[in-house]
Amino acid sequence: MSASQPIRVVVDYGLLTTSGTGTSTKNPFIVKTGILYAVVSAEADGGHIGVCNTTTSGGVGLSTIYVAKQDDALLRFAYPASSVVSAATTGTSTVLELDTQDTKLRVGDFVTVIGSSVAAYNASHVQLTAIEAPQRWNDYKCKVTIDLDTSTGTAAFTGIATVAKSVIPVVYGETANGCDAFIKEVQLG
Repeated sequence: MSASQPIRVVVDYGLLTTSGTGTSTKNPFIVKTGILYAVVSAEADGGHIGVCNTTTSGGVGLSTIYVAKQDDALLRFAYPASSVVSAATTGTSTVLELDTQDTKLRVGDFVTVIGSSVAAYNASHVQLTAIEAPQRWNDYKCKVTIDLDTSTGTAAFTGIATVAKSVIPVVYGETANGCDAFIKEVQLG
């Protein structure tokens, strides 16, 4: 990094540690800036640091970078995307009506929904499976379908919620010594 490009910490996600060449993850987080800053300690060896959508896919993830022992790196891993939810339709998959016509959310993204006064609509890291683009026939409403079952006994949507893209931080140790990486989401400039 150069002195002309300072960084500001937006969220500190803490330490990710592996013992050996395995993979270690943390809880999903909402993408704020899409730039990850990773610092690898001197206590272990380097490793691949990045983000993934699921912890069951094995390997490293969607976007990774190798960081050597006692080194640091910046990784542009995603784009922030979010929208306010104005209504929801229950079902085996939940349909969210967004209050904006243009959203950066895409099919295949994983999202987190927060803020609804009905807890059943709040969801952590579920897949976005479909997008209905704003058209004249649907009153120019953008609707997204998420993999969240609200079909049984869920009350009507109330409150103001936000749906936002989310990812899971991951570290993969390069050697049997493992990797200790401190992860932060940062803003440049």
